[in-house]
Amino acid sequence: MRTLALVVGLLALTPPAFAQTAPSPPTEAAPSRWNGLPVAEVMARLSAAGLTVGTPQPDGDRLYLRVEDGPLRWVLTLFSCTDGQCPDVQFTAVFSGTNATPEIVSRWNGARRFVKAFYAVPETEGGEGQAVAQYDVLLVPDVGAAQLDDPIQVWRSLAVDLGRTVTTPAGAATPPAP
Repeated sequence: MRTLALVVGLLALTPPAFAQTAPSPPTEAAPSRWNGLPVAEVMARLSAAGLTVGTPQPDGDRLYLRVEDGPLRWVLTLFSCTDGQCPDVQFTAVFSGTNATPEIVSRWNGARRFVKAFYAVPETEGGEGQAVAQYDVLLVPDVGAAQLDDPIQVWRSLAVDLGRTVTTPAGAATPPAP
């Protein structure tokens, strides 16, 4: 019994073993940094949605894709691209029309989520204002290009809606406030 008491007493005075040993090196290499989706996969996903996609236009670490969706034309900007892979995208469309006013664009924004628009002042005096719609999407690893499916549908729906809202012909009824 004395031996047991002596061992317990010595253990209480000894610092923990884990504090005395150096950490062992990891057995596996650290995972590489995810750089985004390959541009070819993004283009294929847009094409699979029935869209016509133009040739990528590079500008620094960005790539621009011109997209035609029937009469609707817009740009998909791929940001922070390295080695042909991009981790985030932005959908952009510009609409001109008699109802492209700050008030109507603000009212449109107040009634919708995800896609946002801003008013752009006419380039020439007396010209029509413009409503610019944008939708930013951060891509995530391990999901693949299928993660673009829902954003593409949200974008298509709301971009068309904004276009109809601001391009109402002169003399037609102004869209009601939401």
